[in-house]
Amino acid sequence: MSDNAGAEGSSHGGGALARTGPVFAALTGLTSLAILLEAVFAGEVIAPASSNGWLSAHNVTADVVIALTVITAVYAAVCLRDSARLLVIGSVVLAVLVIVQTAIGHAITNNNDNGLLVIHVPLALLVFGLTIWLSVKARSLRKAAGS
Repeated sequence: MSDNAGAEGSSHGGGALARTGPVFAALTGLTSLAILLEAVFAGEVIAPASSNGWLSAHNVTADVVIALTVITAVYAAVCLRDSARLLVIGSVVLAVLVIVQTAIGHAITNNNDNGLLVIHVPLALLVFGLTIWLSVKARSLRKAAGS
């Protein structure tokens, strides 16, 4: 199979994508939901009221997001490597960005370094956008594969 994106979902890998695509879509959907919840909790942290419980919820959700993105990346690498390399690459990039995002978040919390918010918040938006892109790309590749 060639390296271009058009080859993804071709008859060579279309069957694999049809079989594994729904699981990938579910993992990506759960990841998107967890990231959305994390954003809601972050909004509560920023609110002027007491935010200690919300900060804990934000931190726990970050751990869930890490787990989901790593599981999604491993699943993509194992099951989609021949049929949808863009999804594999995107999933691995997402996992790395989420790990970096969480490390920055812990630096903010542990060191009281609010100056890192200028990196943390835009990175959060990038992470959410990449998750949405993965969902849309997975769907378009499955359609192209005839599933």
